[in-house]
Amino acid sequence: MSGWNIKQCVIWELRDAISQILRISRDKLDADENLADFGFDSIGLAKFADVLSERYELEITPDIFFGYPTIERLSQYFLERYSDEMQFFYQEAVEVSAVTEEIITEVQMDQVKERKRVRYNHARKRVKASTEKEPIAIIGMSGRFPDARNVEELWSILLEGREVIRKLPHERVRLWQDYENTEAGKSVNRKLGVVPGIAEFDPLFFELSPREAETMDPRQRLLLQESWKALEDAGYGSKSFGDEKVGFFVGVEDGDYRLMTGSKSGVTSNNNAVLAARLSYFLNLDGPNMAINTACSSGLVAVHQACQSLRNGECDTAIVAGANLLITSENYNSMEQAGMLSADGKCYAFDKRANGMVPAEAVAVIVLKRLSKAESDGNPVYATVVGSGINYDGKTNG
Repeated sequence: MSGWNIKQCVIWELRDAISQILRISRDKLDADENLADFGFDSIGLAKFADVLSERYELEITPDIFFGYPTIERLSQYFLERYSDEMQFFYQEAVEVSAVTEEIITEVQMDQVKERKRVRYNHARKRVKASTEKEPIAIIGMSGRFPDARNVEELWSILLEGREVIRKLPHERVRLWQDYENTEAGKSVNRKLGVVPGIAEFDPLFFELSPREAETMDPRQRLLLQESWKALEDAGYGSKSFGDEKVGFFVGVEDGDYRLMTGSKSGVTSNNNAVLAARLSYFLNLDGPNMAINTACSSGLVAVHQACQSLRNGECDTAIVAGANLLITSENYNSMEQAGMLSADGKCYAFDKRANGMVPAEAVAVIVLKRLSKAESDGNPVYATVVGSGINYDGKTNG
């Protein structure tokens, strides 16, 4: 090799940073191997992002490693996303290499990088400010959770450390027995987190007939109610949107209410796509509208898609929701047969006592908007989403 191009410089930088964090020789770091295979965990990836941020003086967040999980793909990301910055940062290294017709040694590379840091420090800070992703503001929220009818009650449960996993309540025992056609014993002893008041609904408020509401998936009913409350929390009324494009993103798995209603329910009563469409139809919203099913990550993926849609200008405001109810024992039985459930009905996350999961229900809704727009519109800001990412784990246990 007569010299290094900029891509080779970036790959060297990435290998050097990984070597520093994981104490692995640079020579052993295959550019096409997944970062997880080197031994990275979430803490290590956060450190990796910090190291790269410090070296390049750019705002690097850990979410990029999910979309670009190898050294090769990361180098492509930096060359495409920060093309000018990489040219600027490594220009002297490439020029030295081309003039001397020699391979740059590690010592030379360190010397070049140090001179570049001193010389262009101020310029790169200006670049950093212009290339940061704008945070996404959370401006409204609402939800129904085990033993909690709203967000405030959920905070109280967390603050007090209350246990909300319990045996199936009486009204649910009857539903499960009807589905299973069994006696009470088996259903009564099952433990899970149950949302209160799933049958409470005012159909006329949402311009629905009582008969249609009765056959509707309870997730649809609760999503309508909690989405309305979240919009109120964000300062919106039914006529407040004007010309705004409002998107609705729902993370949801297949429901089981259809097993109870059978042919009595219409095509719109138990279809996942309608979970998102109901509110958009009622409020005449014309932004993106989708139901997303990626199993247990559905809600997180819905948040990511909403953030991307806001940043891409596809919508001005985004409603994001997740919903899970166990109306029948179908899903519980499947998890039990797969050996996924805790034997004593307790979750011990990150604990050596962990022996399985415990199912629970929830319906949660947040309202999102770009931070600059939220501030200019006078919306309340609870928190901000700085970064997000999606990826698949490949050939792993998930």
